[in-house]
Amino acid sequence: MPADPGPVATVTGLYRGTFSGLEPLTKETPLTMDEVRRNPVFYELEFQPGQEDADLIIDVIYDNLSPIRLQDLMRGTDLPRGIRFWPDWFEIPPYREMRDTDGRRVYPRSPGIHTVRIRTARRNRSERGLPRDFGPANGGSTSPVFEFAIAPEEQ
Repeated sequence: MPADPGPVATVTGLYRGTFSGLEPLTKETPLTMDEVRRNPVFYELEFQPGQEDADLIIDVIYDNLSPIRLQDLMRGTDLPRGIRFWPDWFEIPPYREMRDTDGRRVYPRSPGIHTVRIRTARRNRSERGLPRDFGPANGGSTSPVFEFAIAPEEQ
């Protein structure tokens, strides 16, 4: 059996988009409700050495909800060749209230602290249409839990 190749890419941080570029997104720098409604949250991918030409599958796990599938990133079309770091983005689920897979009520856009984990793995072009595999043999990785805050609306 071949040695574990390690993760194809890891997520190194969350960012908000501003007029001056990307700024780190943390609990101490909350998103405003207007930013939540209008702007995506950026995350930075760091590719492991020797894996820079890989195509990726990516899921976002927001507030411990079921994973949300993001668009597959294909080298040469979605990811330029020769780029070691790549910012991609996701939107905060567009619901004021929803139920998770266990039936509990959640509030994805409510003020307070929220969590995000992002999992990545290699996408083999021959596997299109097959179930997505985030296992170690496919270079799968799940990021640490990132926390960020949403500020209450000002009256």
